[in-house]
Amino acid sequence: MISMYTLRYIIVGVVFCTLSSCIDSHKYDPKPYLRPLEIVKLSTNNYLHISYKKLENGNYFPCNGFIYMKGKEAIVFDTPFNDSISSQLITFIQEDLDATIKGVVLNHAHEDAAGGVNAFAKANIPSYASSLTAEILAKDSIYITHPFEEKQELFIGGTTIENRYFGPAHTNDNIVSYIKDEDVLFGGCMIKPLDANHGNIKDADIAAWPSTVTAIKEAYPDVKLVIPGHGGRGDSSLLDYTIDMYTPSVEQVIYSLE
Repeated sequence: MISMYTLRYIIVGVVFCTLSSCIDSHKYDPKPYLRPLEIVKLSTNNYLHISYKKLENGNYFPCNGFIYMKGKEAIVFDTPFNDSISSQLITFIQEDLDATIKGVVLNHAHEDAAGGVNAFAKANIPSYASSLTAEILAKDSIYITHPFEEKQELFIGGTTIENRYFGPAHTNDNIVSYIKDEDVLFGGCMIKPLDANHGNIKDADIAAWPSTVTAIKEAYPDVKLVIPGHGGRGDSSLLDYTIDMYTPSVEQVIYSLE
């Protein structure tokens, strides 16, 4: 004979099992959510903007850009990879940060650095890039308002920003931008985060890459913050990591001579 105590547990168990069978256990799982644009505040003057590019395999790849502010003025380094997300970035800076965008600096001509430049042009924001980048973009009827050959200085709020071409690396046209008052270097895709592999080398000059980054390191010995085009930010160790990555080993040199 079953006691009332045992019967109570049997009934509870049946009800629980019945309810469980009716519930889709995956129905309320969090769905993947992709933010088209993320803003990370690094300090009073420095912001990271991150947009996500969908790859052929369905994965999303984060692309770094940078915002430097001084007072009510801002300079943007690299655009998000399309005009739509770039328009969101422009609105954020103008409305949320209440700043005037004095220019956009393009590290090189690839989509993850210059894909949204038309949005900046539409907003009458000046653009800055190497003459090599300007030449590449002009083939697609995209025109840079302030191209330069080797070195260019911008000024906002009494701060000097130096855009400089050191030579080929990730691409033939890539530059870096250095904010002197902050000792911040925006290196773009030629600089690798510490966990990176070789990445996209379709337009790269592998042989020149180490010497180009070495020249950057020598030009800016006091750099404190380095922003790569993708992945985590760091200090000058990112420059060393990039130099080592593309410097051939002794075994590779011997093999190439055989």
